[in-house]
Amino acid sequence: SLHDALPISEAIFEHYLPRNADDILPKSDIGAIVSMADKLDTICGCIGVGLTPTGASDPYALRRQTIGILNIIIEKKYSFSLAKSIDKALEMLQDKLIKSAEETKDAVLDYFKTRLMGVLFSKGYPHDVADAVLSIRFDNILDSVEVVKALSFLKERADFEPLATSFKRVVNITKDFQGKEVDETLFEKDSENMLNSTCKSISVDIFSLADDGKYKEALLKAAEIRPVVDSFFDDVMVMVDDVKIRENRLSLLKNVSALFTRFADFSKIVADGN
Repeated sequence: SLHDALPISEAIFEHYLPRNADDILPKSDIGAIVSMADKLDTICGCIGVGLTPTGASDPYALRRQTIGILNIIIEKKYSFSLAKSIDKALEMLQDKLIKSAEETKDAVLDYFKTRLMGVLFSKGYPHDVADAVLSIRFDNILDSVEVVKALSFLKERADFEPLATSFKRVVNITKDFQGKEVDETLFEKDSENMLNSTCKSISVDIFSLADDGKYKEALLKAAEIRPVVDSFFDDVMVMVDDVKIRENRLSLLKNVSALFTRFADFSKIVADGN
């Protein structure tokens, strides 16, 4: 019937959207999903046969189509794995690819990441925040954008600079250390016990909030550990000669770093011009 055909005809029209930067987005889920699938097929196909756009040439409008997919995801709040979607698109194109599926996938992901950086910057989010988040998490676009929003909020707080400094210090001292089980019997200072107990107590809340998508609350909870971290560094020499004590302190700090490295790479955050 005509009534049954109407949603289909609307979706057929909507799958072309957005046709340009100022165009409307699909309203229906069917139109939006078909739009994203069609655009992703084109993007993967072109890049897979070596037709990657350059700064001067984009004859197949891959930039516009990529930004279209990103805006649909953000506007419609779709949560899914971009990598798995690319895998499916490449599976259907496998007989036509010139590049390997893995090489094509990496190139498509990189292209999406670059475009998402631009989209976030155009929406007013700091470039360094977007870079810090997308370097850690990128597969679920909606999830990544929500973390960028939360970290941007945190960066506007008056106490952000000392927080970023503390987090960077933890990351820098532990970046080449794999981490081991923390042995509480090796603690020599009260500040070690305090940092260990605080880390344990708030980690449950942080990861629970993050699992629920409450990233602002999770990051604010992670920020509560800053004064305890600062007290630890004021009180304790980490890189002591005793290997067991040194590695135990590094393991403790590695646990602390896990509280925030799941959200972003704080070494990329610019604070106070640094």
